[in-house]
Amino acid sequence: MRSDITYITGLVCVSFWVVAYAGIIYRGAQEKTFGMPVAALAANLSWEAAYSFFIDPFADEIHLLSIVWFVIDLVILWQVWRFGPREFEDKLSRRGFNMMLLGGVAIAFPVVYLGFSEFHDPDGEYTGFGVNFMMSILFVAMLLERESPRGQSMYIAVSKFFGTFFAWLATAFTVTTNKAEPWPDSFGSFVIDSVTHDTYPLTRLINVLYLVTFLVDIGYIVTLRRHLIAAKMSPWRHF
Repeated sequence: MRSDITYITGLVCVSFWVVAYAGIIYRGAQEKTFGMPVAALAANLSWEAAYSFFIDPFADEIHLLSIVWFVIDLVILWQVWRFGPREFEDKLSRRGFNMMLLGGVAIAFPVVYLGFSEFHDPDGEYTGFGVNFMMSILFVAMLLERESPRGQSMYIAVSKFFGTFFAWLATAFTVTTNKAEPWPDSFGSFVIDSVTHDTYPLTRLINVLYLVTFLVDIGYIVTLRRHLIAAKMSPWRHF
């Protein structure tokens, strides 16, 4: 059974992701663009759809919450559909862009869906944080490709980092605590038990996925701040 600290860290994780997604949608609306890379959106939308409606649907509050995230992803999908072609107008026609977008989702869904079964991943740890790692790399690539902070903000970047960090904490508390023992014996034992844990839902591979995501997100935060300053924009006044 999950301990109270697992639910608390899970709630904090969700709160940070709410800020990140709100920032993505807000910046997209303000700047007539999209704030999530196309491939990242295709993978993330596919994960939410698979987990919400096909992988033990409506099983618990986490599955139900995924439906909300799926709807939010649809808003971002609309922004990509609406504003995306102008970002690629020197490379693709509107028709070509729309075909790329739809093709990306069509490819991503079966890959993500089959990942749940192939990796024996009922909680979406391998698939979810594989997608998260890919998103982190693509956010950096989008920033460098655009050569501007258009559609992005420090609030998005920092919230994504902490959303991922608290997701790791929630998973770590899941494997190190329970109702009978709601707290780890010590901070040191919690860290050691977490990073050396080797069974699902916190395997060594999942720990590595979290770690590399943290590192890429830190690089994204630093690079984005430099771009904001170069554009003479105050990093923390730009939601």
